[in-house]
Amino acid sequence: MDLHDEIAAIAYELFESRGHADGYDLDDWLNAERIVLVEHSGQDMEEPEEEGEFASVGAPAKRGPAEESDEPINEEMS
Repeated sequence: MDLHDEIAAIAYELFESRGHADGYDLDDWLNAERIVLVEHSGQDMEEPEEEGEFASVGAPAKRGPAEESDEPINEEMS
């Protein structure tokens, strides 16, 4: 089995373990990649402290609305 097939199989196992919940395909794939790469490197894999800890790897930070200000951003740039 090549790496792609191994990752796909583990990603599908993760999908099944969550009860086939939609919307986590990228998370499952990235977590499966991590699992496979750790297995192939021979290193021990750290266990997440809480559920979903590794699911957000690479996800952009959530931000609130930008605050308005009367001050110029940077005079040198304009």
